[in-house]
Amino acid sequence: MLLRLVKNMISLLLVLMLAACAGFQLRGADSALLAPLKGQQVAVQGLDVNSSFSKKLRTALEQAGASVATDSPATMQLTITDFKEEKTATAYSAARQVREFNHYLNLHFTAEAKDKPELKPLESSLHVERNQIYDSRYVLGVSEEERSIQAELETEAARLLALRLAALR
Repeated sequence: MLLRLVKNMISLLLVLMLAACAGFQLRGADSALLAPLKGQQVAVQGLDVNSSFSKKLRTALEQAGASVATDSPATMQLTITDFKEEKTATAYSAARQVREFNHYLNLHFTAEAKDKPELKPLESSLHVERNQIYDSRYVLGVSEEERSIQAELETEAARLLALRLAALR
C-alpha cells in the first residue's frame, strides 16, 4: 500500500514538472537578445571603408541584426571621432630589453538615433587592451602574434560598439 502511494506521488510530481514546462519556448533568431539592432540601418562616418576595423564593425553590426546604410536612409548615425591603435613597452629585463608590450585601442564616437529625435545623442568611448610577452629567442613569431592581437582588439571593439548602439535603441 505504501509502495503504491509512493509510486503515485512520483508519477504526480513528474506530471506536474512536465506541465510547468509547457510555457517554455526557445528564443528565435529574431529575438531581441540575439539581434538587438534588428532592422536598423546604421550610417558610419569617420572610418575608411577599406580598413580592417571598418570590416569588423560591419560584421559586428550584421551579427546584431543591423545593416550598414549606403544608399537607403539611416535610422542610426554613428560617427567615429577618434580611432587610435598603439602599443607601449610595459616591462623590461635586467639587461633593459623589452619583455612585455601592452597593445591598446582607443575609440571615441557619437551615435544618434535618427528615428527617435527625443533621445539625446550618445557620446562615449571604448578602450580595449591586450598584453604581449616578448621573447627575443622567437623573433619570427612576434610579428604574427602582434597582428593576431591587433585583430582581436578590433573584433572586441567592434562587438562592444555594436552593444553600445543596441543600448541606444
